[in-house]
Amino acid sequence: MFNTTTATATINPSEFTSDYMSAGINDNVYLKEVNVKKSPTGKDFLEIVFENENGQTASLSEWKNEKGLYTKTDDDLQKADNAQFGRMMQIINCFYETIEDTTLNSFADMINWVSSKLSPMIAIKKALRLKVVYDKKGYTTISRNGIFVEPMTVEETQIKKFARDLFERPVQADNEANADPLAGNSTQGSESTSSNPFANEGSKDELPF
Repeated sequence: MFNTTTATATINPSEFTSDYMSAGINDNVYLKEVNVKKSPTGKDFLEIVFENENGQTASLSEWKNEKGLYTKTDDDLQKADNAQFGRMMQIINCFYETIEDTTLNSFADMINWVSSKLSPMIAIKKALRLKVVYDKKGYTTISRNGIFVEPMTVEETQIKKFARDLFERPVQADNEANADPLAGNSTQGSESTSSNPFANEGSKDELPF
C-alpha cells in the first residue's frame, strides 16, 4: 500500500557517483587486475581491469576469435588474432620499453603470456590515460578503436575520438510487451537478453555505467 507524506519525503543533495568510469578519455588511471578466467562453459578468456583515483573501474575482456559472420576465412581469423594481440601490446608497451620476440601458438598461451607481463606491473601504480566508450547496449567498456591507452607522461596525447566511438549513452526504448499496467501477467520492461554475463560469451565485456 502506497503511503508517504510531505513530512517523510527525502531529497539527496549529493551527486550520484557510479562505480564505473565515465565515457571519454580518462586521466590518471591505473592497472588494477589481470585475470585469466574460464567461463561456465569452459572457454578461456582474459580480463584486464583499470581503476581511477576515485575507485571507478573499466575493463577489457578478450575471448578466442572464431570463424563466424564476419570472420569467414583463415586469413580473416589471422587478422582478428593480430588485432587482438595488438591491443594487448598497447597495454604492455605502457610498461616496457622493449619486449623480447615471442611466438605464441594458442589463445591460452597468449593470455597467460600477457598476464605474466602485466601482473607484476600492477604494484608500480603507473598513471595511464584510457579511452572509455559505450557499447551499443549502453554499457561502458574500453574502446577497441585506434590507440586507447598511453602513459600520462605522453604530453601530446595520441588517443583520438573516432566516429565509431560512442561517448553518449545510446537511448533504447523500453520493451513493453504488455502496455496494460493492470494485466495479471504483465511483462512490461522485461529484458530480452539473459542476465547471465556469460550468455553471449566472446561478444562483450560489458559494465554498467
